Amino acid sequence: MEQMKCPGQDTRFWKPDDIFVAECPKCGAEIEFFKDDARRRCAWCGHMFYNPKIELGCAEWCQYAEKCVPDLVRAKKAAQNFKDMLSEMAKSYLKGDPAAWERTDKGAAYAQDLLKAEGGDPKVVLAAVLLHRVAPDKAREFLEELETEPEIVEAVLELLAGQGAERDLNRQIYQDVLALLQEPAASTPQFATRTAQRLASARK
Repeated sequence: MEQMKCPGQDTRFWKPDDIFVAECPKCGAEIEFFKDDARRRCAWCGHMFYNPKIELGCAEWCQYAEKCVPDLVRAKKAAQNFKDMLSEMAKSYLKGDPAAWERTDKGAAYAQDLLKAEGGDPKVVLAAVLLHRVAPDKAREFLEELETEPEIVEAVLELLAGQGAERDLNRQIYQDVLALLQEPAASTPQFATRTAQRLASARK
């Protein structure tokens, strides 16, 4: 008798967008992802990067999640731990300026909304948003203290320095977050993503 498969992982129940193409953040090649892939290695340049649309779905509550999709659960937990620890570091650094931390925390919420809708590398974008009011040398120190992968450290510092390709999705999301954090003005900023435009309209 055929063994029953979890509906969440059975491809017969998947929707068309559960298999998608993501751009390698290093070389720009298109790499295919399944929704339950934690990460993939680029076939062109060898760069390993996380699933930009990673979602646990039923694994958020299912008691068998760690046996069913162990890599996905570990990756999600590691990303959450990284965000929590980096948030505490940034909050401590900005303790003399509560308003700056409040805006940073608000920016992290915007970043999560944008990442969920648009894709991008959560670790890179969230780190850059959390550290955007931190001195560059201190930002590097915090990332290295958390034993962040060297390529992630460099990608974050590149965003903080305003460098990188204009069409890079991580950069577009990061810049959209900074624009959303600005006080509403008479003229609406030019956003790179539709999600940012929607969020800007909602706050008016």
